[in-house]
Amino acid sequence: MKKMLFVSIILVLTFGTVLAGCGGTSNVSGNKDTAAQTDTADNAKTNDQTANDDAAKTADTNSSGDAAKTDTVNTELSGEITFWNGLGKDDKSFDNVIVGFNKKYPNIKVKNLKNGTHYEIANKMKTAIAAGSGAPDVSTMEQSYISKFNATDAFVDLLQPPYDANRYAGDIPENIWEKFHSLDGKKLLAIPIDAPPGNMYYRTDIMEENGFPSDPDELATYMEDPDNLMNMAQTLKAQGKYIIEYDTEILDFLSDSRLFDKQLNYTHTGDKYIKGLDLSKKVKQLGLAANLQGDAWNQAVNNGKLAMISSASWYLNGLKVDSKDNAGRWRACRQPLNTYSVGGGSALVIPSQSKNKEAAWAFVEYALLTLEGQKELIKFNSLPAFKPALKLPEITDTEEPFLGGQKANALFASLVEKMPPDYPSSLEGAAWKVWSAGIDKAMKTNQDSRAALQQIADDVEKAVAKDKAELLKSIGQ
Repeated sequence: MKKMLFVSIILVLTFGTVLAGCGGTSNVSGNKDTAAQTDTADNAKTNDQTANDDAAKTADTNSSGDAAKTDTVNTELSGEITFWNGLGKDDKSFDNVIVGFNKKYPNIKVKNLKNGTHYEIANKMKTAIAAGSGAPDVSTMEQSYISKFNATDAFVDLLQPPYDANRYAGDIPENIWEKFHSLDGKKLLAIPIDAPPGNMYYRTDIMEENGFPSDPDELATYMEDPDNLMNMAQTLKAQGKYIIEYDTEILDFLSDSRLFDKQLNYTHTGDKYIKGLDLSKKVKQLGLAANLQGDAWNQAVNNGKLAMISSASWYLNGLKVDSKDNAGRWRACRQPLNTYSVGGGSALVIPSQSKNKEAAWAFVEYALLTLEGQKELIKFNSLPAFKPALKLPEITDTEEPFLGGQKANALFASLVEKMPPDYPSSLEGAAWKVWSAGIDKAMKTNQDSRAALQQIADDVEKAVAKDKAELLKSIGQ
């Protein structure tokens, strides 16, 4: 569900409410995103792929440039760095990263503190920044929570010496690189850990039984046509099965991830939004969405009532649990209607309060900007944002038995650079509240889509006018 991660986190920022999962709006359901708010790797199981697989091919991806970049850091660095890890108390994804890091930097001790969810860590960070002390040396930061800090000096600018991270700009997709800059675009505040795209999971057996394409590429192409998508939904609904999870899912497919662009212009207007809202109203009128939550959703995933799920690459291991009786029957494909979306993601930041910034940067660089570090994270279902790691055999060649031997990582990797750019800002919380209420009203009253969207746009601009002016002023615009 494209918006599930963003909307729930943004609403948390607005209302200060800790969500149990990522079903943050009334029209969004499903337990598959329960772990998404706190961790895109919480449910991950260790991949049996080892670092020695296809050694020759791996060696080809280790460019001399990668080695040179890594060697720019002084391996004689020493001291202790505190790492706030928001990937969950049971997370082990960084354990072996730290082991490998210490082989290269034996004099740096890393205190891996698994002391809260992404939400909790963002709030702790905000408290520490306000107090002037108490921040760690390095921390995870979920991408949406960057909006709490991207108009401040809370984090070091990684474009400046001794970090000089701009030399890695070509190694991170531009659509991801830009989102971790300050709001004015002048500073780099974080290095992305992962880059999960939105995608679909679907039951091949149910597609075949009903005469629909079951091959991932063929099905995705078939679903580019909204008439085909609606035909599928109606055919399966007649059997008590669903490919649409909630009434406004199609609108979400056609919507940008954020309500504002890089210049803080409101984005959710125009023909594609009218089309999305029109189709969503038709879905509601025809009863084509499952609209399930909690245990009912879990049962539907396992018993075939839900024949298709919209989520992200990180949900694969969750699907193995939620639909444990259907191994081999599921596949992954890109989203319908020729759309692409951001499926979440997190990053590492170095707070300005860090007492050992150079050692903290050495850790960030090793973990996220070397193949050694990325190989360990990939074992925990992390899809790298580091482009050289996307060429590793663990990504390009690994077959997933649960998905019938599909090379799912290769599919996910092919979607990374197609994800639209998105720019977190502190305006999103208040704006999403208005958007959600307006869409809910339009759906319930069958309001003309163009008129409804214009009213929402006007209401959003009124709701954020003061904060927007102050934000623009703070960044010199």
